[in-house]
Amino acid sequence: MGRNAWEVYQRVLMAAQKAGLGQAEGEIVAALRSLDRRTFQAFAQELGLNPKYLRHDLLAAADLPEVLREALRQGLPLREAHRLHRLLRRGILTPKDLEGRPPRDLAILPHQNIDFPLEAHVWLFPPDPRGREALSPAVAKALVLRYSNPEEWVLDPMAGYGTVVQAARALGRQAWGGDIQPLGSHVEKADIRHLKERFQRKAALLVLHPPTFAAFQEGEGRHLDPEERYGAYVGYLTDLVDLCIPAIRKGGKLALVVSPRKEISPKEAQGGKDFFLAPYERALAEVPSLKPFRYHLAVSRDGHQDWHVFVGEVNEVWT
Repeated sequence: MGRNAWEVYQRVLMAAQKAGLGQAEGEIVAALRSLDRRTFQAFAQELGLNPKYLRHDLLAAADLPEVLREALRQGLPLREAHRLHRLLRRGILTPKDLEGRPPRDLAILPHQNIDFPLEAHVWLFPPDPRGREALSPAVAKALVLRYSNPEEWVLDPMAGYGTVVQAARALGRQAWGGDIQPLGSHVEKADIRHLKERFQRKAALLVLHPPTFAAFQEGEGRHLDPEERYGAYVGYLTDLVDLCIPAIRKGGKLALVVSPRKEISPKEAQGGKDFFLAPYERALAEVPSLKPFRYHLAVSRDGHQDWHVFVGEVNEVWT
């Protein structure tokens, strides 16, 4: 109903005051909710309102946080205010995501494809038709929302299609993406080795989404002995992390997004090597300036794609 929703709500409060149902907003709303069905229906009809709309939608404006009440005053439709309130309660959005935004910007939130709490350790996302190497837009948006604030810098030095960059810009962040083989229009052709020179101590969030182990085997790892490829891959990731740290400000986050292999060879099993997630955990834990912060498992709803997200916090800055 646009701006009229707040005006109608105020008209309801004034009518209830005249009917002797209280003076303060909270008192009035409680009194209206306690009316018997027949009396409530008569009150709604006298104002030309549907009783269900009055009870479940209009009076619920009293329960909204102030940031959404202010948005209602500025013209945000009531249905949008309640939708955003549900997302706040589920942790998909935070009050900071709403503050200072005009109603037209609030109406396009919450970023399609996210229907899981950001605080959850397991994120379920829609299957991505682009294939196993592509990062789901839902995961990209969740990372940006969870680990950065509006106006802060988000970097993706192995951006591919530019999914993270698009999500960050849509959410009011400053963003840059580079790749030696860009696949999207939002991605600049750039080498991760030059990251420090360009963005030293700048990023609040850096998303490192390197090729999967399967892709590494087909590329750089194809010349290695099969039994040595996984160790070389983890070493490759550690080198990438080292290149990224100088671009992140103190207190900023690095999100390493990987998809571990699912099988091990008999020779490796006999050798008692670290398998599956252990190498990633160890590699990140051994970076002096990176403090382990959080872990998320992101899985597609059809079970065919999975991403393990290791988040570290930079507690020192390399020069």
